[in-house]
Amino acid sequence: MTSLFVTYLRLGIANLFAVALYRFKVKRGYFDKIMPVKNHPQTGQYFTPISGEPVCPSLQKVDNKAFGWLPIDLTNDINWLSSITNHKTITNNQVHWSKLNDFDLNVGDIKAVWEMSRFNWLFALSIDYLNTHEQQYLARINHHIADWQEQNPTNQGVHWKCGQEASIRLMHLAASAHLLQQDLTLAPALKEMLFAHLQRIAPTMSYAIAQDNNHGTSEGAALFIGSAMLLQQANIRQKKQLKKWLALAVKTIENRCDKLIADDGCFSQYSTNYHRLMLDSLSLVEFFRQKYQLPTFSKNCYKKLQLATLWLQATTCQKTGKTPILGLNDGAQLLTVTSCDYLDFRPSVQWAFQLFFAQTCYSIDGTFNQLARLFPAQHSDKPAARVAPAILCSDYHLLHNDEWCIFIRTPTAKFRPSQCDALHIDLWHKQYNIFIGSGSYSYNCEPKWQDYFPSVKAQNTVSFDNDEQMPKLSRFLYTQWIKANTRIYKSNELNASYQNKKGHFHHRKLVISNTCITIEDRLKGFKKQATLRWHIPNDNWQLTGNTLQNKHFIVRFSSNVNIEQLALVDGWQSRYYLKKDPINILELTIVEPGIITTTVSKVE
Repeated sequence: MTSLFVTYLRLGIANLFAVALYRFKVKRGYFDKIMPVKNHPQTGQYFTPISGEPVCPSLQKVDNKAFGWLPIDLTNDINWLSSITNHKTITNNQVHWSKLNDFDLNVGDIKAVWEMSRFNWLFALSIDYLNTHEQQYLARINHHIADWQEQNPTNQGVHWKCGQEASIRLMHLAASAHLLQQDLTLAPALKEMLFAHLQRIAPTMSYAIAQDNNHGTSEGAALFIGSAMLLQQANIRQKKQLKKWLALAVKTIENRCDKLIADDGCFSQYSTNYHRLMLDSLSLVEFFRQKYQLPTFSKNCYKKLQLATLWLQATTCQKTGKTPILGLNDGAQLLTVTSCDYLDFRPSVQWAFQLFFAQTCYSIDGTFNQLARLFPAQHSDKPAARVAPAILCSDYHLLHNDEWCIFIRTPTAKFRPSQCDALHIDLWHKQYNIFIGSGSYSYNCEPKWQDYFPSVKAQNTVSFDNDEQMPKLSRFLYTQWIKANTRIYKSNELNASYQNKKGHFHHRKLVISNTCITIEDRLKGFKKQATLRWHIPNDNWQLTGNTLQNKHFIVRFSSNVNIEQLALVDGWQSRYYLKKDPINILELTIVEPGIITTTVSKVE
């Protein structure tokens, strides 16, 4: 069988059929007919003033930052069709969403246009209103939503094109309705807006499911939350339709949890950030399920969500909240209701622990607790207790002790890879990240950056003959997926290897002790050269002979063959989407089969 045919088989026949059917419907104008463009003139406020005291007084102020780093001014009108980074404006928006192409809109990365229409900004204004009761904040919320409705008629233009974007917007509107204490008595204008979003999400659910990623979980979550919230309203007219959507949402959520969350808790996209997005969306589902006293999900669904919670806990530093940058990172974040940085994952871990374990994971005194405080779980007053930690044993493995922590990418080829990152590692000494991940930067940018960040050269692994580990079929799809062979012989030792279609062979052995980390790379099957790369933060590293050192750590290199080149070169890291910073890369090249040994220890 050809590698292309094998790739399609791995994607799944049912998934391919769903995608083909969706594209056929787009081409034939099906969605134009069932989802016509509609104007919605404002018929009143979306949110009304609160009487009495707020449920949670003295809240931390929240700064509104796009992608976690770009400050946004909410005092003026928002240009909903303009990129917040390059300020280019979409000019062909006066058409049905099905007529548009995500990557042909002359504005660069479409995510920079979508970002403001995800409505994260609702939380900064809502919390300011809850803290002060000043009507200016509520007026600004209502003004921005009304303006968005006027500029973006239902089913017209870029902000209706993606079901996941509509889902995130719906979830943020619903969450804000809870914060502003009116989710049980929604204003008519908000009820109409939520229903219009459900009408957009439901018809393309099979296409979302076919992606085998967070589209299915996000859209299933939004369908559940929107339907459940509207069913709480008195005299709601569309009860029959809403109950059908709620049943579809439950089926979708249970199916996605069963299929996409591995037995060790790893999510199908192999990404810490997408893992958080998935977990937050399903945590919000569980919050509203508990609040509205709806039937529970299946036992297997909760088991998978508990495993996913433990997986994220295992990758999150308890003291800083940071995680290794594993997999893609597109800047997505739900429920930005704390003062914590975008890179702090503790709010999500703490909240999920309360919802799915009915207990806390960390102290309840940290600033990261505001998410769980604003969206409290029922019966979550148990103190932090010892839960068996996740054992990463599928697409990532983890070795750790009291001093060191090392993650390694060990692909299983169950779901499509997003990067050439087989055997990539991320190394930490306590809170210090020594060998770092590069991030994603952008999904639609200059070709040199588009090619660089997902490439093998941007990973802490080995490239052979300047080739990629896998050939690309399209922007988001590789063929000849790599499957690693992983063995753990001792608690402090791990061996992983792969051989790709070109015959490039890489065996990586990791050994961890209290004093050092040893990484042994056995390389063969190449024609000209093999290059090992270690991406390191800018921190006054000095390379002397075969030793790399700064004031904290010493990294020593050796090989059983001649080292052709050993050099520090310039590289890039993107911790936040659409933002990149210079870093150092240590490159070590050999030109014959051999073993490279890297030893990392602390400066005494």
